[in-house]
Amino acid sequence: MTVISDFSDWNEDITALFEASGTRAVSENLFKVISSQVPIESFIVFHYHKAGIPEILYERLSNPDHRRNLKSYLDGPYLLDPFYQYFTGGDIQGPLRLRDIAPDHFLKSEYYRSYYKFSGLRDEVNIYIPLSGQSALALALGRKAGRRGFGRKEIAILRAMMPVLNSVCRRQWQNSGVKAAQGNVRFIQALDNFGTSCLSARESEVLHLLLMGHSAKSTAARMGISPGTVKVHRNNIYAKLDIGSQTELFSLFIGALAHMTGDGSEDPLIAYHQ
Repeated sequence: MTVISDFSDWNEDITALFEASGTRAVSENLFKVISSQVPIESFIVFHYHKAGIPEILYERLSNPDHRRNLKSYLDGPYLLDPFYQYFTGGDIQGPLRLRDIAPDHFLKSEYYRSYYKFSGLRDEVNIYIPLSGQSALALALGRKAGRRGFGRKEIAILRAMMPVLNSVCRRQWQNSGVKAAQGNVRFIQALDNFGTSCLSARESEVLHLLLMGHSAKSTAARMGISPGTVKVHRNNIYAKLDIGSQTELFSLFIGALAHMTGDGSEDPLIAYHQ
């Protein structure tokens, strides 16, 4: 295909995208515009809010397991999602690959084993579009297993598309998710308070990093302690919570969230064990 025909196709796609502004068709046209330049198999538009549960504004998935997993994702696993964690960290903008932000033991984490691997994805990029100081859109681009990962040139292409994506997405969703963001701070607080009723402050910090998928070495570096000390804390955590593995820790966390009745200001394990 020639440069002129490529440019013509791009103009047609962009024109259709802007003409769809304000309608449901804008999501499908976003997928077409992005995938015309960077091939993808899955596309999800998330609305992230620091005080609320993520809202799924659009999804285009080819894997049935991935679609089923999205329902359970909102029940608590999203709290351990590296992309969501990165969003809550502060300054976000543009495209980021999973490999650039995931903890060093992400593929060994229970979030990955119990949730993410069933998505059937080989690689993922999230394009962040801030809507306010407290919320942002995340355009989740996925490639299925068997495909190559996203390369630097493709990330550069996505960055070059940001003026268009920012304009269209902010017009479309600037005021979305207001109701969903209200009254859901309790899940964020529950993550912070998980285990605090029976663990020391240091043990609670280790627990959170282990849940995220950090290795003993990575946890030690973040906390300024030795890997040996992290392992001692981990053993104490398992003993106090009456569990024996990372798998049981993840299951206990999800179970505690499911049984939570308060506003998240207390350890969700209290309600879980009642």
